[in-house]
Amino acid sequence: MTRIRGVIFDFDGVLVDSEPIRFKAGAQALAEAGVSLTWELFLKHWFGRTDYAGLRDILSDRFGSDGDRVVERRNALYEAWLDEVPTYLDTVQLLQRIPNGIRLALATGSRRTEVERILARVGLSRRFHAVVTAEDYVSAKPAPDPFLAAACRLDVEAASCLVIEDTPAGVAAAHAAAMPVLAVDRGRGATLDLATWKVTSLEELSLTQEGDIVVQAAITHRNRHEA
Repeated sequence: MTRIRGVIFDFDGVLVDSEPIRFKAGAQALAEAGVSLTWELFLKHWFGRTDYAGLRDILSDRFGSDGDRVVERRNALYEAWLDEVPTYLDTVQLLQRIPNGIRLALATGSRRTEVERILARVGLSRRFHAVVTAEDYVSAKPAPDPFLAAACRLDVEAASCLVIEDTPAGVAAAHAAAMPVLAVDRGRGATLDLATWKVTSLEELSLTQEGDIVVQAAITHRNRHEA
């Protein structure tokens, strides 16, 4: 089994509990354009994806005429509510447990301004060696681009990076990047069965100084990740 030299975290839903506020901002922006957004629709099309990727599916034929305006309004609303976004304690504690020799990155579909503001507020700006945001790649998850960009910035081979995700799109992106992926189930009903491991809390994960993965009380979908 390949030993881990880098860990790539998703941001929304893994490090921060932002999805309810992202949904609220998106729903209001769409309502102003005469479109209703349910939580189920959000989970199906927008969850774990960039704003443009999600809205292309939700707005369909109207995306060309309304997409930019809805994204701009959604961004303004979300920025106004950024201070309401909390971190997940289990992820913060995991960051404290990871050995210093293992490099850390974020790979997200969120905008850099959002990510940097939240990281600064919660005191984690310097914990990550690389931060990859929506501005840094062409194809969003489930394409592998965000994770491959993060591995490149960490200067770590893809097979030696562990991805931590909470969405089907993120799990698929890690697979496409040929990276082992641990999915944390935040209770949103997401289908995460393709993950290498699935846990209900990151308290169940630890890494040794040598880069071995230790997962306690997890549902292990594949016992080994073949590089």
